[in-house]
Amino acid sequence: MFNYTTNVQALDNENKALFRASILLENMGNGPGLSADDFFVELLKSEFPTEDHQSVTMAAIAIETMMSAEMSRDPFKEPTVH
Repeated sequence: MFNYTTNVQALDNENKALFRASILLENMGNGPGLSADDFFVELLKSEFPTEDHQSVTMAAIAIETMMSAEMSRDPFKEPTVH
């Protein structure tokens, strides 16, 4: 995993969750039709500590929201992939 740290602990924690979420999302693939249940299965199979599951889930939601927001502008544009 990419190791990026700053001197701001809150930012480091958020970046850590984002990198972990991106790993899970990339492992799930780029095809349509993936559900929250699919994500939770991958999260439970991961070696990430249980106490980090909420922050990783929220980071995944943030990533997917940012990626889908682009789609609302142009309905004919191809979707962004992980």
